[in-house]
Amino acid sequence: MRRLTASFCTAVAILAAPAACAQAEDTVIITATRFPDTRRDLPVGVTLITADDLRRSASSNLAEILAQSGLLQIRDNAGTPNAQIDLRGFGATGDQNTLVLLDGVRISENEQLPAQLSRIPLEAIERIEILRGGGAVLYGGGASGGTINVITRRPRAGETSAYALGRAGGYGTRELRAGLARHADRFGLSLALSDEDTEGYRRNNRYQQTNLAGNFDARGGDLRAYVRLGYEEQRLRLPGSLTEAQIAADPRQTLTPDDYSRRHGGQVVFGGAWRSGRSELSADLAYRDRRANAFFALFGGFYTDTRAESWSFAPRAKLAFDALGRGHEVVLGADFERWDYATRSAASAAAIGTPFSQRTGELSNAALYAQGSFWVGPATRIVGGARVQRHRDRLAEQVFPTDERSASRTLQAYELAARHGFGSGWWGYARAGRSFRAANFDDNACFFPPCAERLLEPQTARAAELGAEYEGAGLRARAAAYAMRLRNEIYFSPLLFANINLSPTYRRGLELEAAWRASPDLELKAALALLAARFRSGSYAGVDVSGRDVPLVPKAIATAAAAWQFAPRSRANASLRWVGRQRYDNDQANTFSRRQPGYVLAGFKLEHRVGRVELALEVSNLFDRRYYSYGVWNFADSFSAFPAPGRALYGTLSWRLD
Repeated sequence: MRRLTASFCTAVAILAAPAACAQAEDTVIITATRFPDTRRDLPVGVTLITADDLRRSASSNLAEILAQSGLLQIRDNAGTPNAQIDLRGFGATGDQNTLVLLDGVRISENEQLPAQLSRIPLEAIERIEILRGGGAVLYGGGASGGTINVITRRPRAGETSAYALGRAGGYGTRELRAGLARHADRFGLSLALSDEDTEGYRRNNRYQQTNLAGNFDARGGDLRAYVRLGYEEQRLRLPGSLTEAQIAADPRQTLTPDDYSRRHGGQVVFGGAWRSGRSELSADLAYRDRRANAFFALFGGFYTDTRAESWSFAPRAKLAFDALGRGHEVVLGADFERWDYATRSAASAAAIGTPFSQRTGELSNAALYAQGSFWVGPATRIVGGARVQRHRDRLAEQVFPTDERSASRTLQAYELAARHGFGSGWWGYARAGRSFRAANFDDNACFFPPCAERLLEPQTARAAELGAEYEGAGLRARAAAYAMRLRNEIYFSPLLFANINLSPTYRRGLELEAAWRASPDLELKAALALLAARFRSGSYAGVDVSGRDVPLVPKAIATAAAAWQFAPRSRANASLRWVGRQRYDNDQANTFSRRQPGYVLAGFKLEHRVGRVELALEVSNLFDRRYYSYGVWNFADSFSAFPAPGRALYGTLSWRLD
């Protein structure tokens, strides 16, 4: 820890070098309070990805854009476009410890699936807010690594805008996007449509995705009401993993030419808000339905059919008041959630009426939370909050084996944070908190008897963070050091071949971010994360893992980007991302002599605008690196992995009315 503290102090000193007096920029965000606030006043470190950042990217995959701009790890562990997202080094359970929201509504799954980011049309996104290590008080479980809130664009009064975009290129990719937005004095409407079809890098890797998003907004005085709709369809062929020898022979081959998955579903959110002075009442009622099936030819055929439905209701209030000559506010709220889950498995789609496995589950949460924000000095703000949540879970195996287990538990989260302005653009913040994660349906599933007597215990995490920020003279920088201690971490152990509650583990890290407007035409960004994830104690199948590394957590991640407006209507964008070496999955005991190699990815995009028309040329994986983001040890002297795409060239033609 002393080395981490020393590194943090050194980083702060380095960032201090270019300090100058300047007025901090007010950027409105909603992640940290569930109501609008300014980033410079919040006692947390928030990374903001704007719509312009999305347009500059040489990728149309939202997970890849997050990895480039958000200082997080992504991994393809299934051969799908929805990569697993991992904030602050959770490894194989990264997506279960990183909470993903769409306009403040949870879209993280209650299964062993990553959040379906591919269902969000890129052009419909206004900004993305990344809050590391926080969000448990206001949003509940699964936020130990942090919270990612994707905010979609809403029409503004008097606005009329429209766009149409076509993109084509590498691996038979074809993509179309279109949208419009219109808002009069009282009513607004926006629609966004996207459709993508690509053959994929691997054989049997075709991917087809269609998304539709709509927003209807009505305003009158201090009242606002809205309806948000979303629908998606996805068809995906699954190329499967390859062994080390097979990757060396031909990384684009497949050994599973018949495997596939399909998914479709929709979401509707009804919401409203009423403002009275600086106070506000708000509520969202959301429903989401997802149906999916998949086929794997292994062992003569394995077909699954799954349906998941979820309801949520989130009333909340912000009460603003003055005391001792300063303004303060308190956020009070409740969350009610219900998940229903059913899945069947058979040898084929035709045999699904007589499944050899059938599982149903119900999950409900009822929570109350409160968070107060108080200015205790002209430049000092303290935020404290707590959450109490009643969690009920039932899971039933109805064919083989037959089993039913249920549990009802009370879960708690809290957070205390402070932020102080030192002047000349400098701010410091400190935070401590407790978060939790309840096991999902797949964590508790029983495939072979005997089933565990009880459902897995909830995971808890206690974390502390110390950070410094600077903003001025065109420079914005952040340095933060954190430490996290976990109990009952929910994890799959290959030593026991079961999902278990681990013995105590910890996470530690150092994060550095900087963005510099070097000139009106040139912007530079860079970020670095140093991570440590280890088992504090424990023995599994006779193997002591105390002090061993948690697999799939690189020691370091670094990114860099540049945007240069080299002519009045032309811009060049370049990006670089480096991911360090890490332990292979299955190597909890750290006995495999080799580690998953690190890799460097570069991207480049050239844009030119003529009137309302924009042309772009994009290159991903510029240096054609052979790499994979997920590998699993085979307990011998080799591994299996999912080879990632090589270099690809794309062209984009777009038209915008704004």
